[in-house]
Amino acid sequence: MTAALSRKSLLPLLLLSVLVMTGCNGRQKTSKDFDKAVAPTPAAVQTPAQAPTQTAAAPASTETVAAKPAAAPVAAVTQTAPATPQADDYAETPYKPTPDPLYYWNKTWFKFNDLFYSGLMRPFAKGYAFVVPKQVRSGLTNAYQNFIFPIRFLNALLQLDFKKASKEFGRFMINSTLGIGGLVDVAKADPNLAPGNEDFGQTLGRWGVGDGFYIVWPLLGPSTARDTIGMAGDAAANPLTWIFGPWSIYGDDNPWYWSYIIKGADVFNNLPNTLEAYDAVVKPAVDPYTAVKDAYIQYRRNAVSQ
Repeated sequence: MTAALSRKSLLPLLLLSVLVMTGCNGRQKTSKDFDKAVAPTPAAVQTPAQAPTQTAAAPASTETVAAKPAAAPVAAVTQTAPATPQADDYAETPYKPTPDPLYYWNKTWFKFNDLFYSGLMRPFAKGYAFVVPKQVRSGLTNAYQNFIFPIRFLNALLQLDFKKASKEFGRFMINSTLGIGGLVDVAKADPNLAPGNEDFGQTLGRWGVGDGFYIVWPLLGPSTARDTIGMAGDAAANPLTWIFGPWSIYGDDNPWYWSYIIKGADVFNNLPNTLEAYDAVVKPAVDPYTAVKDAYIQYRRNAVSQ
């Protein structure tokens, strides 16, 4: 009887694993992700100097673009694009707008996520940040990121970027030993071993797969068709999938729920920083939905191009 029930529940558990194990790259948006999305890019700063003829002809237009709020990064970059784009600079490459055919679905779940995280979970996040020192929270984040290094390592290999792959392996070895299992990010002291963020969605993008359509998932947040498919690849490379995966189809004891507990704990541990960065995007925006969408799309395109 137990074996039959386990077989019937295997497929739903596998599907749930794909979504929950990786977040949304994921992919929950940490403060680092949103900061990269809303911060002015080098292309936006250097564009007037690179295209003097354009700025001389319309100085007033250039000043207007520079004064754009952080909530509309895509518009600011697009208006200041130079005449000769650089191959390695995503902000100077013309992109088609990401389709949003599921607008009403997306808007509904955006409001739900906003109410859940920014409303319901905010007091808990504040209390957690007050009780737990920032150094401890950073240590837990470092340990988790060190544990899931195979995701970044394998995707660097799939992108044929062996320099990034060797960097990820070096970071893992140093932090696992000198960093006490990754609690301390010792490797970041070396500029050549800066933290990476490779995932399967980026790998698909590097091989020419476009964004697809924009979609917002309940609890997981913003994503695209490409990045949603990428979550399956990330789940396959996540050690939690193999350690606590729902493989017990014969009724054997297997604590599969620990994978969700660990992932949920990491999301909650980062929630104070995530909410702080989320507020930086949403509060100055006239349309918070569009601001988050633009920030996410720009961040992901930047990640693919690097």
